[in-house]
Amino acid sequence: MPHTLKQYTEWGISLKFSKLKNRLWFNIFIRLAAVFAAFVLVLCLSDVALLIRFFSLKEKKALKEQIYTVSRLDLDDASAVIKTLSDINEKYNFDIEIYNSSGRILYTTHGSQMMDYFSLKNDKFVMAHEEMTPVKSEQLSDGITFETAVRRFDEQEFLLCTKQLDNGLTAEVRIQKQLISNSAAVANEFIAIVSGICFLFSIAWVLLFSKQVSKPISDMNEITKDMAQLNFKRKLKINRKDEIGQLAVSVNELSASLDTALTNLKATNEKLLNDIELERQLDVMRRGFVANVSHELKTPIAIISGYAEGLKLNINAESREEYCNTIIDESRRMNKLVLSILELSRYESGQIPLNIESFDVSELCTDMINRIFSGKKITAVNTIPNGTFISADPLQTEQVLKAYLENAAAHTKSGGLVKTECEVKNGTARISVFNTGSHIDDKIMPQIWQSFYRGDTSHKRDSSRFGLGLSIVSAIMKLHGHKCGVYNTEDGVCFWFEADFSGKSEERRQ
Repeated sequence: MPHTLKQYTEWGISLKFSKLKNRLWFNIFIRLAAVFAAFVLVLCLSDVALLIRFFSLKEKKALKEQIYTVSRLDLDDASAVIKTLSDINEKYNFDIEIYNSSGRILYTTHGSQMMDYFSLKNDKFVMAHEEMTPVKSEQLSDGITFETAVRRFDEQEFLLCTKQLDNGLTAEVRIQKQLISNSAAVANEFIAIVSGICFLFSIAWVLLFSKQVSKPISDMNEITKDMAQLNFKRKLKINRKDEIGQLAVSVNELSASLDTALTNLKATNEKLLNDIELERQLDVMRRGFVANVSHELKTPIAIISGYAEGLKLNINAESREEYCNTIIDESRRMNKLVLSILELSRYESGQIPLNIESFDVSELCTDMINRIFSGKKITAVNTIPNGTFISADPLQTEQVLKAYLENAAAHTKSGGLVKTECEVKNGTARISVFNTGSHIDDKIMPQIWQSFYRGDTSHKRDSSRFGLGLSIVSAIMKLHGHKCGVYNTEDGVCFWFEADFSGKSEERRQ
């Protein structure tokens, strides 16, 4: 069933709220807003539940105070009594009556027009005190009685205070309870309006405050996450002088310190790893070199030893000559091996000085091809134009070409092709030796430049090859500061090396 728009809307709101819950400013805002809302709610509930009672207690206290004031009046001084009673009525909205034991009112604030009669002590108008029905009565000290009473003719409820005066008179101060309720209702409404306005202003302030406080903290959180990922590029930009600003400065300083320390540590680790790897490679090469030299010397030494023992046993004359020739051949082979090892060692240690000259590499290639491929059933051609000059050590370049061409001759079948080429680019000449035949596995290409490495893993004996030729080539090219390499072609293999290009014979004549 397809989802309705309402469902998508609800999901969108849910996702948005879920994201907001994870925001610091939103959490601060919600908590502070909840505190203000709770404060406003408690204030409003307190007003509703307690304000009338509070007003009643205040009025009760005021009634007691004013009954004392009335009891201290000189009732013979009518003008003073009337003034005091009028002031109390005007200030507190209390009704005051002073009446005798028979209920005749001597003074009252109920109806201001009666004051004239009382001031003149007019006996023609007689006003009697109206009794009220007590609902609740409380006897206080000094002869004061506090009552909650109901007026009979209109059922209005009053709070009143009475005190017995001298000469059998009674003073009564009262207030209508409905007035207290009305005052409390007005106060409640006013407080509710003010609280609502204050709450709205507080919400706006809380929103602004929460964002101002949370933004730098959120920025610090993002920066520290980057620091945890070892990314120290970002810096905090907080222009504050309080604790948050000081913390931002500390975070930036920590980031810079960690960046420096990590950079130094990486450099040290990299150097250490390089040293370890170099040492490991040297150790592997050292062990391989010793193993290969041992292998290459073991067989000729065994042959020489065996044939020498045969000579010592006085074998027949025919065999004696054969044994002597074999001993001489193996001795020469051992001598050639030792000389090759010494030559490689001198190249790798840089003991052979360079004699840089400009010479015709095409002429050198032609001469080397004629010498190496003479009598072989392999087609060997030099395609490098005559007069192609390079700057290098001629003898060492000859050694490189010899190694490449001998290697090509060894791996090219009868009827195959060997070809030398030259490509000039950006002042560098790349001389290549191509031969048809099987490809070199990509996995072993880096290994062929190692000492004593030969393509056949059986280490079949060959009196002229020890697997040092390409190692010597690599050492010579490092000495020249140039590169060498190998790659497979469509129908064979191509070895190459580079040298500084000096120009062609035509250019040199110009």
